[in-house]
Amino acid sequence: MPINSISIPGSEISRKLKAFLKYYRKHLLIFILISFLIHFLPVILNIKYVESIKEVKRPPTTVKFIQRAPRLQKQLELQKSPKIVERTMQRLMPQKTRMATMPRTMTTAVTHGGSALASLGRPGDYVDRSWSPQQAQFYGPNIQMEVENTRMSSKRGVSGLKDNLIDWMNFQDRFSGMIDQGANKKDVSGFIEFYQLEYRGSKVEDNNQPGWNCIPQALQNLADFINNNTKIKVTLKGSIRLDSKELLNIPIIFMIGYRAEPIYTKEEAQNLGKYLREGGFLFIDDAFAYESGSFNRKARQLIKDALGFDAVFERIPNNHPIYHAWEDFDGPPAGDDNIRPNGMALANPNPAQRLKPVPERYKYLEGVFLNGRLAVVLSSKGYSRAWGDWLKNPASFGGPQDNTRQLQLGLNIIVFAATQKGGIIDKNKQKVAAELNK
Repeated sequence: MPINSISIPGSEISRKLKAFLKYYRKHLLIFILISFLIHFLPVILNIKYVESIKEVKRPPTTVKFIQRAPRLQKQLELQKSPKIVERTMQRLMPQKTRMATMPRTMTTAVTHGGSALASLGRPGDYVDRSWSPQQAQFYGPNIQMEVENTRMSSKRGVSGLKDNLIDWMNFQDRFSGMIDQGANKKDVSGFIEFYQLEYRGSKVEDNNQPGWNCIPQALQNLADFINNNTKIKVTLKGSIRLDSKELLNIPIIFMIGYRAEPIYTKEEAQNLGKYLREGGFLFIDDAFAYESGSFNRKARQLIKDALGFDAVFERIPNNHPIYHAWEDFDGPPAGDDNIRPNGMALANPNPAQRLKPVPERYKYLEGVFLNGRLAVVLSSKGYSRAWGDWLKNPASFGGPQDNTRQLQLGLNIIVFAATQKGGIIDKNKQKVAAELNK
């Protein structure tokens, strides 16, 4: 008996779709399993593959450098050093025969077959128409062609400059100072340029001058004294700063102050230290004449910042050569600290012009020595006031005062600094001697 099946429309499609999904889901799982084994089997089995494909790197970019020929330029000579050459000089000595009695000789055409040249003589002159080999062809007196003197010194170097007719004044275009001292200590000659250290001050002084130029007439009077009493030519060149390129060429520098503190930078202190170590000489004078004053303390600090542990201030003994370089002293002469007693501070009715009293007196100068060379001299005695103001001090200040001894000490300091070994002037002399010995 046939069985009747009931089919629902659309159910056949649903069965086919389920069979299709079941088939492909089974295969998808198999594919995922195979893929998992392929990717993780080397890790599990610790299989290493040899790298067969290497990364191809791009070669670096090369730049071809073409060197051009250098441009020819003429070298710039800052200073042209003179070249000293010894030469043999010949002096032509005339005969003692007076020119008026000498006949005028002339070779005429008579001896050569003519007489036309006889008319070339001046009217009234004697014409010698005969010719002889002994007659020279000169008009005027006969000259002996003998060498009268040959000047050639056997001395070379610095000691032979005078014998070679060379003076230190010939080096003014190269150096800022050159002083020579003979056997007699007062026989000094040469030239020196005065420079005053210009620094920034903490305030303006009572005379409306900056601290570095508190006594404007001091160096001028010292220069006049040296020019009038020695063969040294002194030239005032003005001021110099610690950041100047010309600093290392200046043999002696003056630093003067009163009450304003000098202000400086670290670089300026280093420049001063280099200047002092390479032969420079610095003279510091405290016009206020007080070691505990603001200028005095700050000036000492400047030297300490410049030289470091070498900045040791020592009292210069009274038998030091600085007291005997040109004039003899038993020690430092009187300074402004000796002529400013307390009562003089109240003598002037104008408070702005009163001199401050000096609480202390100093019987010494101080110095800093570098390898045995005196490089810094510090005066707390106010010698700059003695140089510039003593002669014009009013009667209320006990003036005018004689400042001869103070100026002589200033000259002593100049001569000593210019002639001591290891200074800038001494090095310049050695440089000249080396040039002469070439």
